[in-house]
Amino acid sequence: MRRFVLTTCLLVFTGHSRAEKPTSAPPPTPAPTTLRTADPTPDSVSSTPTPSPVATPSTPETPQPTAPAAGERKVSYEGTWTITGARGSVFDIIVFKNGQAVTTWVKGPAGARGERGYWRTDQQRLSIVYTSGCTDFIQPDDGKFSYSRYEAGSALDGEPTLRAEARRLANSQVALIGVWRLNQEPDGSHLYIALQSNGTAFSTINGTTIGKWKPNESGALCEWPDGWIDQIERGAGGWQKRSWIGSDSGAPADLSPATRVGETRFSTEP
Repeated sequence: MRRFVLTTCLLVFTGHSRAEKPTSAPPPTPAPTTLRTADPTPDSVSSTPTPSPVATPSTPETPQPTAPAAGERKVSYEGTWTITGARGSVFDIIVFKNGQAVTTWVKGPAGARGERGYWRTDQQRLSIVYTSGCTDFIQPDDGKFSYSRYEAGSALDGEPTLRAEARRLANSQVALIGVWRLNQEPDGSHLYIALQSNGTAFSTINGTTIGKWKPNESGALCEWPDGWIDQIERGAGGWQKRSWIGSDSGAPADLSPATRVGETRFSTEP
């Protein structure tokens, strides 16, 4: 009888333990394998949400050679650029909106007449072809602008004759910098004055005469080694050049029209 009671108690105790076992928390169900991707690593997790639901293509798009890269703003080159060449020499390039370009480079055969040419833009690069056959390029370069000069007949994909930084000028003097055509000489030619951004002035008188200039309330005041003064100023009929000798600006003066070369359609003849 005692053995029967003990056996019955063991069966009751065992049954009670098995009945309570399912009340414990079931193990977590693994996520379906069809919805998983590669486990993210700390470098691949970003707190910034993706701005667009469009998936990134697996291969990059082919760049378009005829247009600036996406997101880039097209560069406007109109205005005045200054170039510092070899051994610190300075000259300027004036890019006019009418498609013409004029430089104050005076070391060529034209002297103070500078250079005349025509420009266009190719993607983000400005190219200027001059009547001498030389070619200039200005283009963005690591947050700045670079300048390249190629002599006439040289390969444009080779090494340039001059490579330098190009800086755009933005001050009150830019309307005066450039080449000015002045009075006509007895032989039919014209007098020219080139005003550079560094304050140097060049004249075609006696071949090439070097002076200095500065802006004033009337325009540009040019001083020459022989004591003559040229004032390029606005008159009743437009720009004019007034000349006198010495410090007395009220002395009898020579007057002639003054035209900034490039503002109107020019002839390619000097």
